[in-house]
Amino acid sequence: MKARDSRSELEARVTPNDLDTDFSLPIYTIHDSVEQEDLRSTEPKQASYPFSALALAPDSVLQRVYSEIDTAIAAVKEQANARLPINRLPMELFTSILKMASERSHRSDNKGDLLGNLLLVCRMWNRVVLDSPALWTEWKSSDGPQFVKRSLAQSRSLGLTISCDIGVDEPVGSDELGQCMSRWQDVTLCFTWGCDEVFARLQKLGKDAAPKLKKLSISSNDDYDPLDILDPSNPCPLERLEIGRTPMVWDTVNFERLRYLNICGVSKDPPSEMELLRILERSQLLEYLCIKDMYLSEERTELPIPSQPVCLPRLSYCEISCWGTANTLIRMIRFPSCKEISFEQVHVSGQDTVSGLAHIVYAIENTIKATDTKLDITTNSFSVKTAGGRRLGFSIVGDTEAVVSWFISMAHAALNASPSVDVALVCNFSYDWTMQKIVELGTFKSIDTLRFFGRRLPDDHCNPLSCLDDLGDQIQHMFPRLCTLQCYIDTMSELESLRRVVLRRHQTTASQEQDGISPLQEVIIRQYDGCDLKGHWDDSLEEIKALIVGGNLQIESRPQRRL
Repeated sequence: MKARDSRSELEARVTPNDLDTDFSLPIYTIHDSVEQEDLRSTEPKQASYPFSALALAPDSVLQRVYSEIDTAIAAVKEQANARLPINRLPMELFTSILKMASERSHRSDNKGDLLGNLLLVCRMWNRVVLDSPALWTEWKSSDGPQFVKRSLAQSRSLGLTISCDIGVDEPVGSDELGQCMSRWQDVTLCFTWGCDEVFARLQKLGKDAAPKLKKLSISSNDDYDPLDILDPSNPCPLERLEIGRTPMVWDTVNFERLRYLNICGVSKDPPSEMELLRILERSQLLEYLCIKDMYLSEERTELPIPSQPVCLPRLSYCEISCWGTANTLIRMIRFPSCKEISFEQVHVSGQDTVSGLAHIVYAIENTIKATDTKLDITTNSFSVKTAGGRRLGFSIVGDTEAVVSWFISMAHAALNASPSVDVALVCNFSYDWTMQKIVELGTFKSIDTLRFFGRRLPDDHCNPLSCLDDLGDQIQHMFPRLCTLQCYIDTMSELESLRRVVLRRHQTTASQEQDGISPLQEVIIRQYDGCDLKGHWDDSLEEIKALIVGGNLQIESRPQRRL
């Protein structure tokens, strides 16, 4: 029926003149196969069949002609596609583009569907996809066993990137993982159940069983007995290890090439401080260390404290945030090149524990000397940030005053050598004793900004700004480069203290009694919603504005809150 319909359409386009004329116009000959040389040739050739004969040809002849036409059109399209700019790229570059596109899409799409679509674009893309093992090296458990089977075949012997969620309804499990363990390279395993059962059917991860393994991430949603899955006597070349809520036999973590270590949320059988120190001793190439959201275990074995601190010369990020104490661990590691340090729940009970933190200041003092620095102090923490990108943060349990006083004393020389120091006192309690400590140490010539971000409590009638006012003329000697002052003002007494501080500064710089004293260039007053400074104390505000260089007085409103 189809051939008859096609014949009718052809006859409808044939005119009477065509039937009476021997059709021999110069057109391309239609053969059983069309060679590329024929397509490129510009020489006209005679048709195999006169057009009038085609109009009256039987169905078998028409079928053959249509097949030849389809073949010729496909060949022409293939030649046209080959001339497209994207298909003229070097094969290695084109394959890399496809790989990048497939990796980005694979985060949400089914990899089998994605590669299937690429196979159907054209013959060239089909050939490239099938001949590029690198495009088949990544799969997720949700891709299904059929795609996993084809991926293992198409990727040949290359290392595999695997993301596997193993649970009741997941179609891919330990059998597929076991088949390709020798090709594991970047493996992420998330267990909703059966973590110990799956690994019981697999070999231990060592150089023989997993010679290509560089990245391993294991997380679980249940508590298991410690997993004994690593071969410490013959370790694989692991560079990145992430463990979430999954207990391990910690003595087996032995990787000389390890660069990234993240252990978090292990509630059952977490590591102890000594076990972690042993791991770090064997990880001299470590660049990233994060241990958080868990209580460290009591020492299960008689592991002695190392005689020398563990030095990690390449460490650039260090975060230790444990719910219990980790003081021994913090005191026994050294990180001279670390750019970002964050310690939570540091227990401070006396000068001995404070003095054990001196190496932390040494790790960043060279950066403090060379770049702008900001020091934030609150009721239970303090942080240091430098323009060079280094950060130091402490959350303290115990004597915060002792730690901050110790830091200011230890870092006094570095802070004084810094191009610029911005000090922010976030809570009222720190005002008086911080200023007292500064007075004891003498001049802080690099402090050019003071920020008083605390606000007095509802039942507290003290004046937080009195700490500056009480210094009198000492403030000129202590902060010779002070040019920015920022504070909260709620009461007339606070505003009056600020007015006196600004007035003394102005009188000193105007009289030139002391050389090297910078005038105030900016005063920023913060007020809470509902406190109308301009409506009640216009005269004092105008006087303060007149005493500042350029009259740069800013008043900002903030929502009601209590610190």
